[in-house]
Amino acid sequence: MNFAPRILALAVMLASTGAPAQTLDLGPDISPLKRFQVYPHIDKAFEAMARGDGTRAIAELEHAHRLVPENTAIALHLAQAYQRFGQPARAAALLRAQRSRHPGDARIAQALRELQPPPAPVQESATVVAQPEAAPAAPVLAAAPSATAPEPASEHGTPAVAPAIAAPPDQLSKPAPAVRAQRRMAQVPRPRRADGAPGYAAASRAYEAVERAELPAALAWAREAAQAAPANADYQRLLTYLLIENGLYEEAQAKAREAELTFAPQGDTWQALGDTARQRHAYAQFEAASQAQRQGRASDALAHAQAAAEQAPGVPAYRLQWVGLLLAAGRHAQAQQVAEQGLTQGDGAALQVLRGAALQAQGQTDDAARVFDGVIGRPDLAPHEQQNYRVIAADAALAARQPERAKALLQPLAQGGAVDVSGREAEIRAATRRPISAASLQTFSLRLPVVNCFGSAQAPGCEVWPGQDAPDPARAVAQEAFRAYTERDYGLAAAKAEEAARLQPAHLPYRLLRLQALVAAGKVEQALREADDTLQSRADGAEVLALRSRVYHDLGRREQASADARAALQAGGLSLSSEINLLLQEGRRDEAVQQFAHAMAGPDFAGSADPDLAYLAARVGDDRTALAVFDRAHANDALPAAALPDGAYTASRLAENDRAIYYLQQTIDAVEAGRLEQTPRQQFATRRELADRTRTWGINALLGYRGMSPGSISPVPGLYRDAAQLVGEAYWRPQGYRDGSFWEIYGGVVQTVYSRHGGTSGSDTTQGALGVRAKPLRDHNLVLSAERRIRIGSLSFSDWLLRAGYSYGVGTDLRVDVPDWFTFNVYAEAGRFLQRKQDYVTFEVQAGRSFRMGDADSRLVLFPHAVVGVDYNSARTAAGYNGAAGAGVGIALRRWFREDRYNAPRSYLDLSLQYRARLAGDERGKGVFLRAALVF
Repeated sequence: MNFAPRILALAVMLASTGAPAQTLDLGPDISPLKRFQVYPHIDKAFEAMARGDGTRAIAELEHAHRLVPENTAIALHLAQAYQRFGQPARAAALLRAQRSRHPGDARIAQALRELQPPPAPVQESATVVAQPEAAPAAPVLAAAPSATAPEPASEHGTPAVAPAIAAPPDQLSKPAPAVRAQRRMAQVPRPRRADGAPGYAAASRAYEAVERAELPAALAWAREAAQAAPANADYQRLLTYLLIENGLYEEAQAKAREAELTFAPQGDTWQALGDTARQRHAYAQFEAASQAQRQGRASDALAHAQAAAEQAPGVPAYRLQWVGLLLAAGRHAQAQQVAEQGLTQGDGAALQVLRGAALQAQGQTDDAARVFDGVIGRPDLAPHEQQNYRVIAADAALAARQPERAKALLQPLAQGGAVDVSGREAEIRAATRRPISAASLQTFSLRLPVVNCFGSAQAPGCEVWPGQDAPDPARAVAQEAFRAYTERDYGLAAAKAEEAARLQPAHLPYRLLRLQALVAAGKVEQALREADDTLQSRADGAEVLALRSRVYHDLGRREQASADARAALQAGGLSLSSEINLLLQEGRRDEAVQQFAHAMAGPDFAGSADPDLAYLAARVGDDRTALAVFDRAHANDALPAAALPDGAYTASRLAENDRAIYYLQQTIDAVEAGRLEQTPRQQFATRRELADRTRTWGINALLGYRGMSPGSISPVPGLYRDAAQLVGEAYWRPQGYRDGSFWEIYGGVVQTVYSRHGGTSGSDTTQGALGVRAKPLRDHNLVLSAERRIRIGSLSFSDWLLRAGYSYGVGTDLRVDVPDWFTFNVYAEAGRFLQRKQDYVTFEVQAGRSFRMGDADSRLVLFPHAVVGVDYNSARTAAGYNGAAGAGVGIALRRWFREDRYNAPRSYLDLSLQYRARLAGDERGKGVFLRAALVF
């Protein structure tokens, strides 16, 4: 019973099938992203075909085809699956549709021709090896067709030239492991009956177990056969073969080494079996590494990848996987070492790229750049490799703060349109653009390349792709820090910012926030110490110098502040905000204004919607730019709710009343929606601003007993007796509120309705008035008027009156946040009648405390107060007095009304009763003063 010749054929076949087979090449017309998306579906399709699951295989290939319908390689695989599983019509329809997309593709034409089954080949009879007469040979089964020799493969396992079908048919339809074992076992003839021969019965049962796909049982019988006949090379081969099929690769290798020494003349056969065991073992480790990586078991993945590379050092995919996992684990120096060891066996571009990434990760920027440039300059790179490696090199350049180099690396890709690099281009623009503030500083961490591995049917493959941004581990805690800072919880903000800086040390704004929070919390000395430490550990410390300068300035340590400011300005690289603030701090305002104007004239801030730029513009007095930035930020949903009032005030300073009203309304909406926190007083102040800005007209009515009423159309000067005047007035603001420096057209009448001592009253005293008045100063209540007095009653007159009035008050408006508050109001007015050449002056001051009569919703206010009043007139009385002065106490009751969601109460009715004692001058300075006023 001599199995030697046929077992030898089996061993050779095993050695060939265990070698790395060619992998699927999708060609250059597919982007790395699409390649990443389709490979899992292709792998699942191959696995399904191995199980004979045609439905799943076709579904997976159809999914891949939908993702990239233009790709011919996937279409060919799908057509082959249709044909294999009994759907030739669909295969033909698919190929014809693909031919319409690519009419000149010879692969499609060949596949269409091959849809017709070829004539059956003439099979040569298998050679029968002579056996001893006592043991005639059994019939030999027909040999399986040999696989076409694969084309030369790149280090990824990708063929240099893609065949019409990228993988041989037997690879595409690889059956399940047990079935594959049956097919390989078919090459071994069933042993001739030799009852009683040592091991014969066990060997026969092993063969029968393989036929039943019972590989563990077959192994047990093979062990028994080999143990019964240790000198029988056939049985030892059978055992070695079944050890491989059962995944006992280390034992199989040991058995092959032992047999190679025992059966020396057949050394090549045993070496082939040993190589097969090693290759199968390596591939198993390769798959185990991939699975462990998917499950997040990084250390296990590394161990398996290292074992695979050591088992089969000549397969580049295994080393690529190992180096990629080392980089992902942060073991950059070891990754460089492993890559360089692999490069001694061949000049692999992918391995060089990983070496360059490892060098960059260790800060060896120049060496990494030389490696990347060497790889990119290679003429043998596939298009997708050229694309991937350029992006990886550009990522390294960005991390090294070399945006111009990154731009040059990506430029060929952007021009060719072969791959979408818009995201990287945006980062390059951000890196070359000057930041507005320290908070918008860009820090680019190195994106390590990703090694994407795949494989099926013992065919490993790996590609090196550009990495993606890892989630910022400090993002959540940094947001907590910013929120705490906004809420003025500076201790918490400092702690959270420190944690963020520890999690993401490359991002300088986190460290700056920590220092700012410490200063705000009163821990100035600690902030200065940490600033010193930061300056010693970072090369990009100009922003820290600027911050330290501002801290020194606030502490009054001007000499140190100036030294830091000069050093920061000289170092350069400052954000625009830091530079402008330092210039202003140093008293170099003109230079600050010039620098800001120069920056705005450049391209960096054209169309910017950063609110920080708006605030900076306001600081240098460029409100027009500030409002434009606020508007852009709001249009882009980039304006924080807290900035809405600032947008309103900026618009107000520019007399853009409509914009101011809009931003104030948005502020109220934000408060009601919970996006902005305001105290009740702040909310009321916002509504008061709106009420003032929306007012374009008004009506005032006043009934006053004794003296001149502040701000009203005055009665006839020289009416020095106890009398009551009724005043009515209407006004219109043609340009609205503008920036608070408005002007009005007004008109009205005044009449004496009562005179205590029988003086003139009634219609004969009716006096008309028509005039223009203006409030020229935005922040001061100075009102200038030019008024024409018009005679109506017989005792009235016509004349021109020029007058100026000034008022100042504290607590004169309604308060909703407290039940009572201090109130102070002063009014002074001077006027001259031109024809009469008569002058007058009036002055009144009130001080007291206002009480809201009810809860926060009440609009009734009681105001007990003290009062001092002075009147002067150039025309003397009969007693020779030019004026009067008096002081006393009073009480007023005011009812506010006419309010809505956006506007505070715009009207009020005021009743006031005073008693004054004479201080000097005429008797009119003492007695009871009564007023009723309606402001609508």
